[in-house]
Amino acid sequence: MLDHLVYVVADLQAAVARFASAGLLFSPGGRHTARGTHNALLRLGPRSYLEVLAVDPTTDLPAPRWMGIDLGTLPRLSRWALHAGAKDFPTEDWQQGTRILADGRALHWRLTDPGSAPATEVVPFLIDWSGSTTHPAEALPDAGVELVDLRLYSPDEHTVNQTLQRYGAGQRAVQAASPRIAATVRGPIGLVRL
Repeated sequence: MLDHLVYVVADLQAAVARFASAGLLFSPGGRHTARGTHNALLRLGPRSYLEVLAVDPTTDLPAPRWMGIDLGTLPRLSRWALHAGAKDFPTEDWQQGTRILADGRALHWRLTDPGSAPATEVVPFLIDWSGSTTHPAEALPDAGVELVDLRLYSPDEHTVNQTLQRYGAGQRAVQAASPRIAATVRGPIGLVRL
C-alpha cells in the first residue's frame, strides 16, 4: 500500500505557495535534522500523503543528502514509499528515522534506505510507523485531495517489476530511457500533474 510520494524542490515555501495556487494546501511538516531537509505534507488518504521536501536552509549537513535531492533537475518526484505493514521484510535493512515537528515533538519511524542517489529511484523504499502513535496522514486535514494516477518508468522495468511484485505492490513500471515517477492528484479545483 502506498504510504507517500516524495516531491523534491529547491525552495519549500515557494513550492507550497505554487501548490496553493492550484488548490493544494500543504501543512507544515518539520525538519529531518539528521538528513538536512525539511518538508510540508498533503493528505491523500487515511494513511497516505504527498511530501514536498527541500534542503533545510539552516542545515550545515553537506551534500549528498537523501532522496536524491542534490541531484538532477528540481522539482520532481524522486521517491515513493510503501507502508510495510505486517509484511515480513529482512530486519537488517531497516534504519531509524526522526522528524522534529513544528511544536518540538519528535515523530519516529523505521525505513529502508531511500539513498542519496540516484536522482530518481523507481523502486520504493519501505516505511513502518508502528513505533509512532500516529501516522502523519491521520494528523493532516482532509482537503478532499486524492491520488488518481501513479506511473513508473525505468530502463530496467523487468527488474523493477520483480521487486514490486515481491513487495506486494500493485504498481508496475514500463520501459523508458531513464527512471521517472509521475503522478496525478485531484484537488478541489482540478487535476495537478507531478
